[in-house]
Amino acid sequence: MELEARYVPVKGLDLIASGSRGQQSPDGREVAPSATWGPAATLSYLLLDFGGRAANAADAHHALLAADWSHEATIQSTVLAVQETYFSYQNAKAQTEAARAAVKQAETALEVAAGRHDVGVATIADVLQARTALSQARFNLAAAEGQVLTLRGALATAMGLPADLPFDVGSLPGEPPLDTVSSAVEPLITQALRRRPDLNASREQAAKAAAKVRSVRSEGLPVISLTASANRTFYEPVLYDHGRDNWTARVLVSYPLFAGFENTQNLRKASEDEAAAQAQSEGLEQQIVLQVWTAYYRLRTAVEQVRAARDLLASAEQSEQVALGRYKEGVGSILDLLTAETALARARAQEIQARADYFIAGARLTHAVGAAVVADTAIVTEERQP
Repeated sequence: MELEARYVPVKGLDLIASGSRGQQSPDGREVAPSATWGPAATLSYLLLDFGGRAANAADAHHALLAADWSHEATIQSTVLAVQETYFSYQNAKAQTEAARAAVKQAETALEVAAGRHDVGVATIADVLQARTALSQARFNLAAAEGQVLTLRGALATAMGLPADLPFDVGSLPGEPPLDTVSSAVEPLITQALRRRPDLNASREQAAKAAAKVRSVRSEGLPVISLTASANRTFYEPVLYDHGRDNWTARVLVSYPLFAGFENTQNLRKASEDEAAAQAQSEGLEQQIVLQVWTAYYRLRTAVEQVRAARDLLASAEQSEQVALGRYKEGVGSILDLLTAETALARARAQEIQARADYFIAGARLTHAVGAAVVADTAIVTEERQP
């Protein structure tokens, strides 16, 4: 508003009064007491400053836009931090359930080994190995439960809530939308270069620096302005029936002849600031291209890892069932069973981690592109209108 006001004439209204008593004229005679008074109006307007006024307005405008884009970038970074912590918390909860399943399997193996030992078809070594595996499974469960509590506090903090606030969220989705990923990265890069708020903020800063150069350059050029005034003067004692009207109008041209090379130095500094801001904007643009590229292929990798982890889990479940049956029938060893159970526990953990990595990778790609949020944890492949 202050800069816009510079385009409007400056108006003023004054009431002027003066008086004299006991004064002497130049010839030595005493002048009778007198008084003058009356209203006066003034008007001043900047006609031309060779772009300085427009440059100052552009400077302020780009500063406002840069602040808005920076605010949007902060919001999106906060959203990403919450999403990452959210999916990590869901991952920890799922890993805890997998650890409980591993404990139950280890308990089953110990029961089978103890039963076979009781009837004399297995050695005490089988029981001890099964008991060791159970202890390890319980140890892993305790670690997983502690991780759940830690990440729940981290999620609360990310949402701006106390870490000890009791709350919970849903489970990690079991069926990620693997087919929603865009088949090409180039449209995502194009979208990011248009929508990323931090890049737009950097561009506005560069435009602000360019406006500053124009403003400083105009300070060394002439300024043309118009001033006008009008007044009516009344006299006491009355000399005129209706007072006297007076007016003046002037066109002023001011030009800074010499200021100790201050303007030259200021212009040089402003030009260097503009070059630095432009270089920073271009560098950020390249970083964003890399961020989108990296996030996109990490998501594609996560998709393939989810599919591979599912196959691995299915094979591990079948292998564990076969090993358990063989051990019960006395044709398999306890080592085969424990190995199969360990492989199954690892496959469960990998499958859960793969799903969590998929959702986190999707959130990071969405952030890299400059979109607001991921709807239903699916990856945005088409530009949304802001």
